[in-house]
Amino acid sequence: MADTTDNSKQQDSLEFLSEVSSVIAASGDSKILVDRLEKLFEKNFSSCGFKIIVKDENTSTLRDFVKTWVIIEKNQQQKLVKNIFAKFKTANNDDFIVNDELLNCNSSINSKEDKNILYFPVFNEKNLIGAMELSFNTLPELLKKSVLSLQIAMRQVATAVVNRILNRQLCEHIEFQKVTKSIAKLIETQFDLNYILPIIGELIDRFVSEHLIYIFTKDENEQYKLFWPLDCQDEKVLQLLSKMSDEKAYMISKDGKRGLFSIRNEDKTVGVIAASSNLDKLSKTDIDYLLQLGAQVSVTTQRANSYAQVLRFATIDALTGLNNRRQFEVRLKQETANARRNNKPLCCIMLDIDYFKHVNDTWGHSAGDCVLKNVASIVAAELREYDIASRYGGEEFCILLPDTKIKEAAFVAQRLRKAVEKADINISDDEVLGTDFLKVTISVGVSAFDETFDAPERLHQCADVALYEAKRRGRNRVIVYDESLE
Repeated sequence: MADTTDNSKQQDSLEFLSEVSSVIAASGDSKILVDRLEKLFEKNFSSCGFKIIVKDENTSTLRDFVKTWVIIEKNQQQKLVKNIFAKFKTANNDDFIVNDELLNCNSSINSKEDKNILYFPVFNEKNLIGAMELSFNTLPELLKKSVLSLQIAMRQVATAVVNRILNRQLCEHIEFQKVTKSIAKLIETQFDLNYILPIIGELIDRFVSEHLIYIFTKDENEQYKLFWPLDCQDEKVLQLLSKMSDEKAYMISKDGKRGLFSIRNEDKTVGVIAASSNLDKLSKTDIDYLLQLGAQVSVTTQRANSYAQVLRFATIDALTGLNNRRQFEVRLKQETANARRNNKPLCCIMLDIDYFKHVNDTWGHSAGDCVLKNVASIVAAELREYDIASRYGGEEFCILLPDTKIKEAAFVAQRLRKAVEKADINISDDEVLGTDFLKVTISVGVSAFDETFDAPERLHQCADVALYEAKRRGRNRVIVYDESLE
C-alpha cells in the first residue's frame, strides 16, 4: 500500500513538472508565462498569487519582471532587500535557505497580511538577479509533502526567467544597433541639421523609452537653445545645462535621473542630448548607449557644418560676404519665375564704385579690398532681410528687390548712394601710408521686371544699361531704366 502511495506521489510530481515544462516552452511572452504559472501553482498547491521580482543593479531598484518599468514600492523594497535578498545573496546557487516550517525548501518564508509568502531565488551563475514570490492564504499540508517537486519546478522557472532577461538585453542591444545604423545612414545621405536632428531625437527617444529626450544646440552667443522637441518644462534639466562645459563629455544629476551628453565639434561642445525622468535612474547601459549616440550625433553635426561651410563658400563671395555671381544668377531665375507666377513686382539695382581703379592705383589693392568690404556692409545694412545682394564682379554689385515697385526701388537706390557718399571708409588697419580714411561714391542703375522679358537676364541687363547712363552723366547718381536709353 505504501509503495502504491509513493508511486502515486511520484506520478503526481512528474505530471506537475511536465506541466511546468510545457508552460515554459509554450509561453513566449513574460506576462503569459507568469499568468499560466500562477494558475498552475494555484491548481497544484492552492496558492493565491505568483510574482517574479527582478533586481536592477544599475539603478539599485527592484522591479516587476513583467512590467520592468514598475518599481516595487519603497517600503516593500526595503523589506525584500533586508529579509530576502540579503539571505539569498549569502547562499550558493545549489544551496537552499532552510526554513523551520518547510524543511529543505530552497525558499525563505515571510508573513504579510495573514498570507504566507515563499521566496525562491533567481541566480544567473553566482549572481542573484531576482526572486520568485509564491503566496498562500494558509500553508497547505500538501506543500510540505511536495517540497522537492516545487524546488525543481522553481529552478526550471528561474532558468526561464534568466533566459528571458538575457534575451531582453540582447534585443535591447540589437535595437541600439538599429538606431546607430539609422543614424549612420542619415549621416551618409543628409546634411541639413534642421532635418537630421529631429529624426535623431525621435530615434533616441524611442530607444531610451523610460526617459524624455531633448536636444539643445548653442546659438551665436554660446547659449543653449532647445532644438528638439518644441518645449522643455523640466527646470532640473535646465539647471544641469548651466553647469555643462567643453571639458565634460557628459553630466549626471545627483539623483541619477537626468543626464547631459555632449555633442561636439572638434574640442568644443556645440550641443547636448538631455535625458530626463522623474522615476528611473539612468543605468550604466543607458549612459554607455547615450555616450555612443552623442558621439554619432557629433559626427553628424561636424559633417553638416563642413558641408554648410563648403556650400557657403560656393555661394558666398569670400571678401564681402554677399552672394557671389553664380548664386545671383540662381536667385535671379527663382525671383523672376516667382514674380511671373504670382504677378508680383520685382526690381533690380546695379551699382558700381566710382573711380575704383584710381583707389587701387593710389592706395593699393589692400585699400581697394577694404573699400569693397565697407561698401558691401553699407549695402547689407540698408536692405531688407529678404532682399538679395550680390557681388557681381570686381567693384560691381547687383541687388534684387522682391515685391518692390520701381519708385520704391529708386528710393532705395538713392538711399544707398547717399549712405556710401556720406561714409568715411576706415583703411587704417591696412597700414596705408598717407591716410586712414577714404571717400568714395557709387553710380546706380535701376530696372523693373516686365512680363514681356524673354529671359531672366533681361532684368539685370536693363539695370546695367541704366548704370552705364549714370556713369556717362557724371557718376554718383541714380538712373532708372527706360527704353529710350538703348
